[in-house]
Amino acid sequence: MRNLSILDQQEFIELRKYKGKISISTLSKILDEIQENIEHGTTLKSAIIFAYANSIDEITKNKDLFTIISTIIEKYSPKLGIENINELILNTLS
Repeated sequence: MRNLSILDQQEFIELRKYKGKISISTLSKILDEIQENIEHGTTLKSAIIFAYANSIDEITKNKDLFTIISTIIEKYSPKLGIENINELILNTLS
């Protein structure tokens, strides 16, 4: 059985379709806010909701992208850490 990289997972394959379609600085701010919320004791799901609510215009314009990002964060950050997942997301879209 082949050991696949996290970047070979379906969510990251989908994420790559959005490369160049969103401002990396805007995305970075949203991901930083999620990370800050988690570091202050907010649950993962709530941290995502709060950050998305504060950037509702950007989220609404890119609903499918942010759905994939939420899925990635919820699925992989408990194992790899939110900071590492944020870096993977940003690097995938850069």
